[in-house]
Formats: sequence, structure tokens, C-alpha cells
Amino acid sequence: MMNQPESTLTRKSPPDVFTVLLVVATLLLAGGVAWMVLVNTEHSKLPGQSDGGPLVLIDQ
Repeated sequence: MMNQPESTLTRKSPPDVFTVLLVVATLLLAGGVAWMVLVNTEHSKLPGQSDGGPLVLIDQ
């Protein structure tokens, strides 16, 4: 009995190179945005004044 070669439906293929690049770029962008929000919130607090940052501006 001969074995059938694996077809494209049963074979697991690695993700496309462009898909991997898109995922990596999205993760880097999300990390950069989160880092900038944290830095901005930290640096916009002045002594003797109310808290600053983008979230306080949105709440107003």
C-alpha cells in the first residue's frame, strides 16, 4: 500500500514572511505607544499641581 503525499490541505505550513513582519511591527508599535503614554504621564506631573497626562485631559 502506497502512502499519499501530503496535500496542501493536510500539511502545516509556516506563516507567511509578510504576516510575521506585520505582527512584529504591530507589537513594536503597541509597545512604543504604551511606553510613550507612561513617559508622558510621568513627566507631566508637576509638584503642587494636579496630575497631568493624556488620560486626565480626556476625562475633563
